[in-house]
Amino acid sequence: MGSESAPDEQAVPRRAVLQDRLGTEAVTFVDTLGAEIATVVEDAPALTFDYVVGEVSDHGVSSNGHVHFDLTHGDATIHCVCFASRRSTVDADLDDGQQVAVTGDLSYYEANGSLSVIVADVVTVGTGQYQQTYERNRAILAADGLLDPETKRALPTSPDRIGLVTSAESDARTDAVTSLRNRHRGVDIVVHDTPVQGDDAMAALMGAVSELDDAARVDVIVVTRGGGADVDLRVFNETPLCRVLHNTSTPVVVAVGHDADRTLAGAVADERVMTPTDVGRIVPDVTALAEECETLRHRLDTAYAGVVEDRLGTLAGRLDRAYRDHTATRLMTLRTDLDHAYDTRVTQHLTALDERLATAWTGFERQRAHRQQTDRYRRQRRRLVAALVVLGLVVVILALVLILS
Repeated sequence: MGSESAPDEQAVPRRAVLQDRLGTEAVTFVDTLGAEIATVVEDAPALTFDYVVGEVSDHGVSSNGHVHFDLTHGDATIHCVCFASRRSTVDADLDDGQQVAVTGDLSYYEANGSLSVIVADVVTVGTGQYQQTYERNRAILAADGLLDPETKRALPTSPDRIGLVTSAESDARTDAVTSLRNRHRGVDIVVHDTPVQGDDAMAALMGAVSELDDAARVDVIVVTRGGGADVDLRVFNETPLCRVLHNTSTPVVVAVGHDADRTLAGAVADERVMTPTDVGRIVPDVTALAEECETLRHRLDTAYAGVVEDRLGTLAGRLDRAYRDHTATRLMTLRTDLDHAYDTRVTQHLTALDERLATAWTGFERQRAHRQQTDRYRRQRRRLVAALVVLGLVVVILALVLILS
């Protein structure tokens, strides 16, 4: 139960100054007003109840063990807190989509101006109306084949342009763009601003997806928003939006809510990522790729050097063997050719010498016969001359004899 804060020494004259300036004594400060609202809320008989009934949404446990969830009915929502000390006394296992009856006390938290139910006990009374709608929509989509794993399309390994469907001023847009840029600074991102909750959200989301699907240069469409109460995410469980996502020609990624949030849009999409911060994993990590390329380059250089060295060694051995074999074969051929040439040359030369010798011998025989005939002629001539001389002498002698006689 809240209590009015005591004004400090500086606030008293300040209030007086404000009263004088504003022309009224009905001036109060936020803390005083919060204390008064807390007193009214927590003590008003009209606000007492035994149970308040609604559907559990955005259920979770804080780090200090307190259970927090929203209780929704229609368009209204109230926050509920079950302190860690009371968790063991609550029989119900809370989960989003349950319809429960909660008993407890209203509490106005002055620090942030929020109204909560401090839960004493919870009774499960059935499946919530929206949970029934969710299951019905899921059954329709499953029957039409929109949830079949075979219908999922593979994302491009290195998209050049990504179409981002989200609220342009949201944290989801900042987280998604940051995660994409951290991994691949050169990727082109087209942000299509659209509401992600409320009455206009579904038509806007469908139009944005269709427009990006018609853009020829968009390689992947990402639909994203941050976390929120279950009621805030309901547009992503509507069948018309799911059908638009399924019928695109461009691969679709859905990143809606927190890790535990499951939407039908995420089930229909070609790929679901946990949060907007995880959107970056649909693009390659350029830094990691560069490091991997450098590693592969070193491995390639090492492998290349090893292969070249082994190959050169093998080729050198083969070349040596081939050279020896070729040289031996060539030498054998040359020796055979030389022997053949030698035999041919010697035969030709001997034949030529033999012919020359025969010719010379024939000439020699002719010359010898000529010399012999010449010698016979000379001897005959000498004999004839001698005979003529003798005959002359005889004639002379006879003449002398005749003269003398």
